[in-house]
Amino acid sequence: MIRAARLAAALLPLAGLALIWAAGARHYQQGTAWEVPIAGYDPRDVLRGHFVAFTYDWPGVEPFNGPPPEALCLEGKAPRLVRARPASASAPCPHRLLASRAEGEGWDRLMRGRLYVDQDKAAMIEQQLQRPDQRGMVTIRQRADGSFTPIAIRFRPLTPAEREAREADGEGAGSTRPPPPIMAR
Repeated sequence: MIRAARLAAALLPLAGLALIWAAGARHYQQGTAWEVPIAGYDPRDVLRGHFVAFTYDWPGVEPFNGPPPEALCLEGKAPRLVRARPASASAPCPHRLLASRAEGEGWDRLMRGRLYVDQDKAAMIEQQLQRPDQRGMVTIRQRADGSFTPIAIRFRPLTPAEREAREADGEGAGSTRPPPPIMAR
């Protein structure tokens, strides 16, 4: 009897941790996956582990005057994001992303992201982000409650329209314009 009680006392915390892990994994897997263009990066920070920090380059979101919106509405057929727009209470929005209510985040949470990766992958991503002929894309998982999580990063060649836009902005391969800002964290 005492032996069974000791065994139960030893296994109970492990069972609790397993349940917490399972609930977190289930939450992480729920939602709709979207591919979002990115800009700006910092692939490694020795003090905080290995990650890629970036800014989301939401298609359709233009600079605005006044207070930032509390949410974005994603348009398109997942995973292909066609446009993001500030969400309003009067317009329907089946794919809403909410700004974080955490102190100091808010709109910044909708504009910047961080994806943790291992050291070897961070070095590879760093090299790919420096190539002017590629576009970084982050896959995010958007959940029904408006929260979202970056889950993967990939690269693809620039489309002809993106290449023309970069050349018009002076960001082409021979450009003297500086690259997008590094989001050091």
